[in-house]
Amino acid sequence: MSEGKYSKNGIIALCSLVYFVSYFSRKGFAAVMAGMLQEAVLDKPTAGLVGTMLFVFYGAGQLLSGYLGDKIRPQHLLCLGLTVTSLCNLLMPLLPSSSLMIPVWGLNGLAQAMLWPPIVKILSGYLDHERYVMANLIVTSAAHVATILLYVFVPICLKYYSWETVFYVASALALISMLVFAVALRFVIPREAELPVSPKISTEEQGSASMGKAFISSGIIPILGCIIMCGFLRDGIESWLPTLYSEAFSRDSSESVLVSVVLPIFSILTVSLVTALHKKPLFNNETDGTMILFGVGIVLSVPLSLMIEAESVAARVICLILAALVCAAMHGVNFLLISCLPGRFAALGRASTVGGLVNSFVYIGAAISTYGIALIADNLGWRATVISWAGVALAGLLLSLLARKKYTLFIK
Repeated sequence: MSEGKYSKNGIIALCSLVYFVSYFSRKGFAAVMAGMLQEAVLDKPTAGLVGTMLFVFYGAGQLLSGYLGDKIRPQHLLCLGLTVTSLCNLLMPLLPSSSLMIPVWGLNGLAQAMLWPPIVKILSGYLDHERYVMANLIVTSAAHVATILLYVFVPICLKYYSWETVFYVASALALISMLVFAVALRFVIPREAELPVSPKISTEEQGSASMGKAFISSGIIPILGCIIMCGFLRDGIESWLPTLYSEAFSRDSSESVLVSVVLPIFSILTVSLVTALHKKPLFNNETDGTMILFGVGIVLSVPLSLMIEAESVAARVICLILAALVCAAMHGVNFLLISCLPGRFAALGRASTVGGLVNSFVYIGAAISTYGIALIADNLGWRATVISWAGVALAGLLLSLLARKKYTLFIK
């Protein structure tokens, strides 16, 4: 194996390790939340605020991290993010009050935002396009694997150990991966690994390519609304499904977390399907595909709302599958609007800017949902909560329809 090939494979492996740990140390609270609520460690509104702060700071941190990534070496930013997230996970079980979890987990969101932009910069700066596509698939798959393992690991902790163990393990993994990454820097990541410079355009072209004109001509403003709806449903369901299952069907919290493993499995399958369908005319226009997927979310939410809180085993299984499919459909929307849409702005030299912007808006929706779902469930119950999912999906469909005409002209 040549040195160059070893370096490239090493980069992919290191970035996959970091993103694996990122998901494990970011989603730990959502996975263990049902157990913490059952033990009265915190109440729903406080749990909602803890999750909301993570998403608020993660979304805002995406823009900050992207800016800092152009000022300092991405490897250094990544090591800083891993160090801080290790500290935040370590602190969570040691805090004397559940209200203190809110700022600490918010800081974890900021630290987590320091991980993905540097990974993108390292991969795209050193790998050619074909290898970058393959690397992106491997790295993102590592995140889904981390989610699956987390949903298997948490029930074991809740049954045989405690919820605190989840945070201690996440803290240790983040610290170990930071040390591995720091030591491996000099061997597998060359100093010249930087993002390619954006293409130079003339002053006249810059004027025509201004973000204001691009927004108006592309219909991206209502699309940003779609992205908020997507974030609300995707992250809201992922955060609250274990608690919903536990409370609506009176099940043990460890079982509730374990059954949630279907979420990343369904999401992987859906994103793979949407990736294949994106080559087809119906899904090649991102707004068309988004409308279809939001429609799927509406259709599935209706029977889910009717069957929620039923006592039979069949009802529990069907509700679990329906909720997982709604969440998976939103992962499909996320692929279309977060992964595919920014590439439409490459000709204007704005793909990176739009990419950071749309990713931030996902977490606006996530932040709203984490606390909003807690309020709805606490005051109106889980049936009303699921009905609200249908309403949010309908709003996303209408916003996609509103953007379709301008966006279709823009991409042509």
